[in-house]
Amino acid sequence: MRVSSKIAAERTLRTPRGDVLLVRDPPFEYIFPLAMGEGLGVFFHYRDRDARMTRELLSAATKGEDNRLVCAVHDHAVIGYVMIVPAEPGTRWFEINEALIRSGSDLEHPVLLELGSVEVARPWRSSGVGGGILRFAFEDPHFERKIVISRELSWHWDLKAAGLDAYGYRTMLLRFFERVGFRYCETDDNEIAYSGENMLTARVGGEVPPETALLFHRSLVRSEPRGWGWG
Repeated sequence: MRVSSKIAAERTLRTPRGDVLLVRDPPFEYIFPLAMGEGLGVFFHYRDRDARMTRELLSAATKGEDNRLVCAVHDHAVIGYVMIVPAEPGTRWFEINEALIRSGSDLEHPVLLELGSVEVARPWRSSGVGGGILRFAFEDPHFERKIVISRELSWHWDLKAAGLDAYGYRTMLLRFFERVGFRYCETDDNEIAYSGENMLTARVGGEVPPETALLFHRSLVRSEPRGWGWG
């Protein structure tokens, strides 16, 4: 039987709007009864009637052994969260994970994870909640043995509420993720290359072997550039 590597933990985050409880890897029974904060639901176009779908998404994330979830809770409501999950089967990222696993016998499966989503309720943005949940998530030593990618796609961004254009939002996100060790990565992935505002960032844990990290970075571009000077 596989031994669980999840380390449940809680922390109080003090913000200008009041204290917020950060909860790492909560059980299903904790998440499901909670209300959803205003403006959560990037995948459901921020429709209030679909708050239940966000709750179901978070509740489902509590069940997978390889999923990681950190929630910010205030007054019996989720006001922010970060969700980290394995790459979806059939995707390029799943194939990269399989190739990395085959390359090293000492690697834990999966070695490649994806930051599936990070959201903060609109009234709580710019109060330190986003940075707080992200830092708390990556304090888990589990991630020192993992590579975590974040695919930033501009059609998921709440530009209206942020008051930024797409490139301004992109710059803000890059700085946000850099604080916990993510770095910008070049890739020819079709979805990311579809729009110039999109980007890929990755965090390579400190215990990931150098040869695994090198293979990961090489796998981000399938072919060498062609054109003048390349023969």
